[in-house]
Amino acid sequence: MVDTALGQLVRVDPKTGAKKMVAQLKPSLDNLAIDDKDRIFVSNMADNGIQEVDAETGAAKQVISGKLALPGGIGVVSDGGKDTIYVADVFAYRTVDGATGEVSEPARMHAAGVTLEYPMSATAKGDEVILSSWFTGTVQVIDRKTGATREMMHDFKAPHDAVRLADGSILVSELGSKSLVRASGEHGKDRNVLIGGLEGPVGLVGGAKGDVYVTEAFAGQLSRIGSNGEKTVIAKDLKMPEGIALTPDGKLIVAEVGAKRIVEIDPQTGKLTEIAGNLPIGLAGAPGGLPSNIPTGVGVGASGTIYFSSDIENAIYKVVRK
Repeated sequence: MVDTALGQLVRVDPKTGAKKMVAQLKPSLDNLAIDDKDRIFVSNMADNGIQEVDAETGAAKQVISGKLALPGGIGVVSDGGKDTIYVADVFAYRTVDGATGEVSEPARMHAAGVTLEYPMSATAKGDEVILSSWFTGTVQVIDRKTGATREMMHDFKAPHDAVRLADGSILVSELGSKSLVRASGEHGKDRNVLIGGLEGPVGLVGGAKGDVYVTEAFAGQLSRIGSNGEKTVIAKDLKMPEGIALTPDGKLIVAEVGAKRIVEIDPQTGKLTEIAGNLPIGLAGAPGGLPSNIPTGVGVGASGTIYFSSDIENAIYKVVRK
């Protein structure tokens, strides 16, 4: 058997129930299989990998692994000309160096002392990163520099993104209630609907004047929501728009997942320009469920460089505009 949290492969005597550790591996173990040669193969969710373990010696050999597990939403912060990408990697919270591609791992699921609940979306601004998970109904605020959890809020209805507003509250896109919900007060216990009736609210990004932009994936729309809840549709006839980010010059970058492309939209005119097409995004959801289980994230650095996540290839891509 595997102990997910301890990262241990354990042999259990079926007669006595006695346990003996065979191998000490990393936390976030998922499953195991034994072939006809009695070789043991153990999978690890956070590593996106499989290890072969010698049952006698406990020696482990990596068969396959990935730097990312299943990247969803991303946030980008530029410090001193360096872009850092903060990735909601479902089974881990990771950062990626925008220049080198080097991956770091502040936290992984099920590790001892770690607070993390299957993050699927991320926004990053200032000194914090906000993760959200529609699977667990949680919104988590993390100190960007230390990696410590500042706040963990539960009981949201399929939250797909969250941003900090100027008044200190957090605005959450609740796909489950078709609403944008403002959470404030101690541990975000005070919750008020800013606007309802949205068709598949997924991506959120704050505007310059207290408003926000939201992608309505099911309606194929990009909308601006004022601080009073007033809605203005910016662009229509999009195909499953998900992740959204704001460029330094005020344009909106959107992952149009149904069309497998990244587009730029002028919020003043609604003019749409394709940035990159034929992209490996839009992993199909389970039958009878959401069209896409993992949202495609986009982010923009201070220089205008665009980053997006690929749920199909488990990768982060960079688009440098000329």
